[in-house]
This record gives sequence, C-alpha cells and structure tokens, in this order.
Amino acid sequence: MLLFGVTGSGKTEVYLQAIAHALQRGLGAIVLVPEIALTPQTVQRFASRFGARIAVLHSALSDGERYDEWHRIRNGEAAVVVGPRSAVFAPVKNLGLIVVDEEHEPSYKQDEAPRYNARDVAVMRGWMERCAVVLGSATPAMESWLNVEKGKYVAAHLTQRVAGRPMPRVHIVDMRIETAKTGHVQIFSSVLLEALRLRLERGEQSILFLNRRGYATSLVCPKCGAVAECPSCSVAYTYHQADTCLRCHICGGWQPPPDVCPDCGDPAFKFTGFGTQRVESALKRCLPQARLLRMDADVTARKNSHDELLAIFKSGRADILIGTQMIAKGLDFPNVTLVGVLVADTSLHMPDFRAAERTYQLLAQVSGRAGRAELPGEVYVQTFSPDHPAVQAAASDEGFAPFAAVELAERKSGGYPPYTRLVCVTFKGPDEAKVRFVAESVERELRRALADAPVKLSEACPAPLAKAKNQYRYQLLLRAPTVRAMTHPLRALLAKLRPAADVSLAIDVDALSLM
Repeated sequence: MLLFGVTGSGKTEVYLQAIAHALQRGLGAIVLVPEIALTPQTVQRFASRFGARIAVLHSALSDGERYDEWHRIRNGEAAVVVGPRSAVFAPVKNLGLIVVDEEHEPSYKQDEAPRYNARDVAVMRGWMERCAVVLGSATPAMESWLNVEKGKYVAAHLTQRVAGRPMPRVHIVDMRIETAKTGHVQIFSSVLLEALRLRLERGEQSILFLNRRGYATSLVCPKCGAVAECPSCSVAYTYHQADTCLRCHICGGWQPPPDVCPDCGDPAFKFTGFGTQRVESALKRCLPQARLLRMDADVTARKNSHDELLAIFKSGRADILIGTQMIAKGLDFPNVTLVGVLVADTSLHMPDFRAAERTYQLLAQVSGRAGRAELPGEVYVQTFSPDHPAVQAAASDEGFAPFAAVELAERKSGGYPPYTRLVCVTFKGPDEAKVRFVAESVERELRRALADAPVKLSEACPAPLAKAKNQYRYQLLLRAPTVRAMTHPLRALLAKLRPAADVSLAIDVDALSLM
C-alpha cells in the first residue's frame, strides 16, 4: 500500500496504529527511515508507544550494541525494529508489517555491493512472508506512483494536515532580480532576511536549507580563471573556514589554500559560491541577536551528535537551524514557522533524468517542516530558475499529482524508468586509456549480443564524475522493458570476459545515481 499524505498529515500516527494492530495479533514490524538523523525522533515516538519492545539498528551503533540489538530481535524480546535501509533484513519473528517511511528517498539504495534498494527488498520480503507493506511519502517515487496507476499497489490518501491546519504559503524569490539590484550574488534575499527578523521578534523558529556544506564552493583565480581542483578527483575543492583548508567532498583529501595562483602566480585568489559554514557566518553579521545552529556532515560526525543538535533546537535554545538535506524531511518542530531554501537550483541542473523529480521532492519535503502546529508557516524558495516546472509545482497548491502526470509523460516519451528498467555498468581504474579500452570492448561485445533484443545501449563514455579517488570512470547505460533482457547477455559476457587486472567493473541494476 502507498500511504500518500501531504507533509504534516499524520502518516506517523497511521504507522503507530498499524504496528499496534500487528502487535495485538502477535506479529512483529519493521520501520525503515531514510536517514540516521530521523532515527532518534522516530524512536522517541515509537518508544513512548511501545516501550522496551523497540529495537534500533543503524550504522552509528558500535559492533557490541548492534550485536545486542540483533539478538534481542532474534530472541523475540523486541518485536518492532526501527532503522535505515539495512534494518529491512532484521530477523523479526512472525513479521506482520513493514513500513518504509519517505519511500522516495534515494538513500534506500546502497551504492556498493550488494546494490539493493531497501524499498524494493521490503516489497519482496512482504510478498515472501505474506505480510503488509506500507510505503509512505508526501512525494512518492515515480516507480511507486506508476504502480498505483497500474493497480499493483493500493493507495491510501491523507489530503489534509492534522486538525485542518493550512499548508505553508510558498513564495518563489527570483534571485536574478536580487542580483541585478546589488550587482553581485546574494546569500539572502531582502524578503527572506525580513521574514527571519520577524520570526526572531515573535520568538518563533526558522530553518534555512542549503545542500552544500563548507564555506565556499570553489577557489578561483580572477586573473587566469584557474580553479583549485582535487588531483585525485574531477571536482573543485571546497573551502572549509573552520579548519582553513581546501577539502574534496569525494575522496576526503585536503590541502591548505595556496598563497598565490599555481598557474599564473597572482595572489588575488577569490572564494566563490557558498556553503552552510558561510551562511552561518553571514547570518551572524546580519542578525547578531539570533542563536544559530548548524547541522551538516562536518558537525555530525561524532556519535549521538544528531540527537544532541535536534534536542537543542526542539528545546528552543536556538532560533535558526541551518542545514543540508539531513534536516529536509521527517523532522517535526512545532515552533518552526519559516523555511528558507537558499539555492533551489543545486539539484535542478544535474546530468540526470531524475533531476526535476529530486528537486520537487526536496522542495516539497523541506517546505513541509514549516507550520506543523497551530502557527501558520511560510516558505521562501530562492532560485535562478523560477519558471522551471519542478519549482513551480513545489510552490503551487495543486499538489503532487499534476507534477507526476507531466513527469511520467516525459519519461514515457523518452523511454526512461519507470517505463523501462535501467542498468548502469561502471568501469574504474587508475589508467584512463585502459578503462576506456575495456569499456569500449564491452560495448562492442554487447552490441553483437543484443542485436535482436529490445535493449537500448548507450556509447561507452566518461561518467559525469569522470575521476574519483584516483580512479578514472567510464559508463555504459542499458534500458529495456525487462531486467532479464539485459542481465542475461551481461552475465554471459562476464563469464568469458577477462578485463585488465587493474580495471574493475560494477553492474548496478535499477541504478538511482548516474554520477
């Protein structure tokens, strides 16, 4: 069943009552959440209802803690398991219900082998164990929505917020106009700053969302245009002010900022773009009276840091929470009446056919953090693409269905998932020439093998992220109506293929990331 409910409509209460029903019948339940950040709040709610019958499984637990929880589940002491994707494999006795909260989230897909999608595993496990599976979301994945339209899934709708509370008012702020006014790119529009001031005066809380950590997104020489790039990856370094170093967000490598441009020797290196660290320091200057809290991967590396930061914000000891996507969904703070999306364009122009879907989901989810109690909420979405359908849809009152209809029509005409199945084959190695040679050889062999099959095969070409961790990366994409049409020829080819020793090959069926 797809539980399709707007943000703040009480989906968690539906899960709680469904679990209570399962427990009354002597059955167990698994609840999957997409982020560790969501686990503490979810566990709190579930523990208050079910007490010691709850077990928690996630990667922040030590080996000993995980061992203890696993055996509590196996022995039947815990009947309800809460955790991210790996919790789908928990050895729950007499499983009666699996809940997948925020089922559209890409974090349910594991990037390394085994490359499973926990949502799909949950559906399959439900079928095998004859138990109910509830997929919950305010912005369902296109695959799930199409399954409802085809009649494979049953849909249950929650069209209004709890107690008839209004949805937040969404304002689109055209940053092209703001930039023209001042002559340079602004972090905060004047209307957003004014809205933040108003919330401070009223004693209400705000959330600012930016899906970029660090201080500046790149270090550029204004004279020759050189950008400080990571030598191991094909990405620009991000400047982190906290430890005054340039960091690569792909491999984790770092170096101190150079005194002069390595290409032309000019000392006038310039920081461009902004991340959560810079937002925090700029906000301190604009609103010195505000108590700020930042939540991103740089400040949540320590164990239990998610719980501590969220507890500080919930208790009212901070006025404004600045964060990346870990604050964008599932969190419930009654005193938050304002959400600001600082750059809505980051995920919009990615080289991925799912870019519009991801952007819409992110904007709708983060907007849903505002006005969840008695106080009405407002959302300001700052963007340089105000007319993009995904941005317009996130701001409209019409909801998800019209956006999904347009998006599915485009996918169908282009022959993309969910109307086809997608397999991504990635080749990696330290020698680019060898990687390209192997990728092109596999492509030639596959073209012969697929000559009469209904499979679309792309050319072997560099991946959008062409180099990562000193490994050059090439890709092949296959699309077909069924997975079997692609996996059978691939399996036969792999059986006789002898690639170079230093070139590895990874096959991702139903790939969610094409980077």
